[in-house]
Amino acid sequence: MKSPVSFLFAGGATGGHLFPGIAVAETLSEVADRIGFVGTGTDLERDEVASRGYDFFCVPAVSTTDLRRRPLRSLVGAWGAFRRALEVVDQFGPTAVIGLGGFASVPTVLAAKRLGVPVTLLEQNVIPGRATRWLSRRAERVCLAYEETQSALPLSGTCRWTGNPVRNSSRIGQQDTGKPLLLVLGGSQGSRALNAAVPAALSMIEAAGGPWDVVHQCGAGDVEEVQLAYRSAGWNARVTPFLDNPPQWLARAELVVARAGATTLAEIACEGVAVVLVPFPFATDDHQRANAEWYVNRGAARMVQETAGATALAAELADEVGGLLRSESSRQNLAAAIRRLGRPEATSAVVSVVSEVAGIDLFGLKSR
Repeated sequence: MKSPVSFLFAGGATGGHLFPGIAVAETLSEVADRIGFVGTGTDLERDEVASRGYDFFCVPAVSTTDLRRRPLRSLVGAWGAFRRALEVVDQFGPTAVIGLGGFASVPTVLAAKRLGVPVTLLEQNVIPGRATRWLSRRAERVCLAYEETQSALPLSGTCRWTGNPVRNSSRIGQQDTGKPLLLVLGGSQGSRALNAAVPAALSMIEAAGGPWDVVHQCGAGDVEEVQLAYRSAGWNARVTPFLDNPPQWLARAELVVARAGATTLAEIACEGVAVVLVPFPFATDDHQRANAEWYVNRGAARMVQETAGATALAAELADEVGGLLRSESSRQNLAAAIRRLGRPEATSAVVSVVSEVAGIDLFGLKSR
């Protein structure tokens, strides 16, 4: 009788951490007897995990910000989170744990190491997060989206350059109107800056080379305000709080305006779409700017920085976006450049690393 094969994913409070884990889980589910996710209990985590039939366990976690502001209370909270994570890992009995990055992954990864469960970490950004830098000494392997990240980690021998896993995209339900599509992606939580700046920028663009469709993912609570901004700008737009399957829309898009989250960039690269990036200026260690610059330096993206206020941001976006809306050849050049940087095989590469760490032939199990 074969031993059950199960995998536990740790972390995922935001889409940028959660969705690479889901991409890997979708492949592992073909051979695993059970898959679970541990997170902080956000609606995004619960909804996305439940919709795929995976188990979900809530473990509160303490961020480094909380630790600085309320050190004593945070230490007590961290100890409680660790004890809860020990219970979850012990009861679930995973073959391996996959840490998805961020402070939400820390208690479960530490619990896995205490209980002797092998750990693989995923690092999505050019500049590794604090959790990855700390936990990398405890992990058997660290899967990197960017080869350059290895030099910033203390034990580079554990690193494997796999790329950033992306979810399988479904083409079902696409509505091709025959018009080119401008897609605005503010991340899983939306971007107030893009919600204001993109409609304002488009209001400054008089000749865009013909009519365009606009789809704008704005985050919860801002739909009506953003719709009004587009109407005032004279542009028709579909405004939605969340896009469950961005690759479906990327497959149709001619141009994207987006934050520079690593998962968003990986999906754009795999689909090969021209993009103007607006890094979130308050991201930890300014990692979104580093992500954006990695692509810009390779001629695969344009970048507008949110540093000089809302009016300047809208004006700079009008210049960059307007030029690309009018120039099909410029869009094609950017799309070709970023497509060459895409790693559509990243999920399989991560699964191979997990298989190595777990000491089982996952691909062999799949073929039986």
